[in-house]
Amino acid sequence: MFGSTARRSSARFASAHRMAPRPRSCRGSLSAKKWCSLMVDRALSFSICALIATSCTTVAPKPSPSTAISPAPSQSHSTVSDGVAAVPPIQTPRVIPASEKQPIPAAEIAVAAQRAFARGIEWTLTNQRPNGAWGSFESVRLSEVFLDTQASHFAFGTATTALVAWSLIEPAHTDSRCRGALERGLANLLSRDPPGRASGNTFYSVWSHTYLLELAAAVLDDDSLAAFHDPMRALMAKELLLVRREQGTEGGWGYYDFNYTGINPSGNESTSFNTAAMILAMKSADRQGGVVPDGTYEDATRAVLRMKLPSGTFAYGTYAQLAPRADYNKVSGSSGRLQSCNVALHAMHAGGVTPEVLLRGVQHLRDTHQYIEIGRGRTRPHEAYYRTSGYYYYFGHYYAACALALVPPSPERAEMVRWLAQVMVHDQNPDGSWFDYPLYNYGRAYGTGFALLTLEILNPLIKESFP
Repeated sequence: MFGSTARRSSARFASAHRMAPRPRSCRGSLSAKKWCSLMVDRALSFSICALIATSCTTVAPKPSPSTAISPAPSQSHSTVSDGVAAVPPIQTPRVIPASEKQPIPAAEIAVAAQRAFARGIEWTLTNQRPNGAWGSFESVRLSEVFLDTQASHFAFGTATTALVAWSLIEPAHTDSRCRGALERGLANLLSRDPPGRASGNTFYSVWSHTYLLELAAAVLDDDSLAAFHDPMRALMAKELLLVRREQGTEGGWGYYDFNYTGINPSGNESTSFNTAAMILAMKSADRQGGVVPDGTYEDATRAVLRMKLPSGTFAYGTYAQLAPRADYNKVSGSSGRLQSCNVALHAMHAGGVTPEVLLRGVQHLRDTHQYIEIGRGRTRPHEAYYRTSGYYYYFGHYYAACALALVPPSPERAEMVRWLAQVMVHDQNPDGSWFDYPLYNYGRAYGTGFALLTLEILNPLIKESFP
């Protein structure tokens, strides 16, 4: 508002200057000296107004590449209710000097990653709710993410629990505590009906469908979980039908559809990264015998390809695909989202996504990491540079690990593996959790789930890269 005031003041001054008649030296009503004095006074007054207005406009400085941000948890606002895990406090971003984030040498990265993983497991086991779920609806914030109806909490809770349970499958092979927590989590999910849309406009259930499919596929791929195979196979079949029903008319998936209400979403607000993650989840289900409805893959792949931009990034959503120069569509604004899109197109053998393209996408994430990291832990979505937001921070890093797993061994890949593992180690909170966005009381749980899954993928790559 103040910036526009300054522009109007400057425009009025320029207009007055252009329209002012030239002074008449002797014969006019004003002498040349008085006329010039009057014009100088006017110029000064307009300039002062412009300066005052401009001074009220805050211009955000460009961040230094060495500046990162990390949530600094306060311990003064936690509350515990019967049967519910402690509510995490509001996370206050704290600028961390580069000296506090020294690179971890290649010889030490394996041990550092293993320690971080172990601490994350401890947090996960400690913070499971008595009913077997992770996360809850409590919030200590005065304002929260748009909910629409209470059904959105069902979707958030299901997606969070599915992610965390998925992350426990691997450690459950050797840790009986993880095995017990995993079984309680699976029992909780199987006791629920699959989440649906909150309304005709809100589809947070897309996150639930994505990670229920991934979890079901992982359970079916594990012989030690044979007792859960039949119910998980039935759940997978239901989810695949729901996925097709909630697919937008243009082929994608998103979590909003504010302009229209129909049997299927209009697709006007589908997002590239939700669509890509769903393609990968369906692929996982497909490998375990799931029946993907005809046309689902083809429609989804075309939707992602339409959002691919010449820069190698992907538009945030269908509504933004004709704005390639928007800040959130540039490499610096989309590096956390393009990873899932590249991996999905590679899985579909579409878009010319080669291992070189996958590696370059992860390098983009590293080279522009300060922008997405500045958004991590902030209470408002998309307030950081390039409109980055915390809620897809660990989402992006997980799919970056998936991308690296598809790249043949090389010195360049080894460096990206070391760097990504280092990010996971540095980002871990003192209590062992990972956190990127204060989504009610789900943020720490889903962030930790994504981080553990990321480290599980990186662990064999670290051993291969740094024997």
